[in-house]
Amino acid sequence: MRNIFIACRMLEDEMKRIMDENNIDVPIIWLDEGYHSTPDRLREKLQEIISGLEEVDNIILVYGYCGNALLGLQATTGNLIFPKVDDCIAMLLKSERLKGAYYLTKRWIESPSSIFNEYKIVLERYGENKVKKLYRMMLKNYSKFRLLETGTYDVEKYAAEIRDFAEKMGLDVDKEEGDLSFLKKIFTGPYDEGDFAIIKKGERVDLSHIINLNERKAINF
Repeated sequence: MRNIFIACRMLEDEMKRIMDENNIDVPIIWLDEGYHSTPDRLREKLQEIISGLEEVDNIILVYGYCGNALLGLQATTGNLIFPKVDDCIAMLLKSERLKGAYYLTKRWIESPSSIFNEYKIVLERYGENKVKKLYRMMLKNYSKFRLLETGTYDVEKYAAEIRDFAEKMGLDVDKEEGDLSFLKKIFTGPYDEGDFAIIKKGERVDLSHIINLNERKAINF
């Protein structure tokens, strides 16, 4: 049985840590995190890769729903499996998502499309007063930036890097212990339908796969 993984680079540090610590050696196709900002482009790229695979049984997508980016994907070359989570951050949480918290990891901060890097670009073009007002409005539903401690980066260093921006936005900066156990399960299984959507070869991802239907029975491959 051959499994292949397609994963977002946002999770690369955490996934590589799990692989190193558990002697996991599996084929992974990494996609740039920039696809996150355009779900249609992400869907198109994923389908292109899926349709180009050969001699594969299961294709594990290490992605959340990501703005319905997975909706409509067809399992053309093997069974599709992906976790029933909203986004990449949800795979790293130890407890329920805190309302009002803007979750971050090193990769999210460093990404060219991060709110921090986008702010710098827009700032040069429009000036601080206008941009600060705009970004405060964008972040009005958040009270803090929360860094997830996943054991893959220096949390204090990155907290210091974003603190000035956080103060301008009127937000606090704190941290929370992350959890890699769910991400590890993506490697090892079992792929039960409580935690994973399973689309058999030839079928498409539809709304029933996006909605968390816990009453479905597990399927073993």
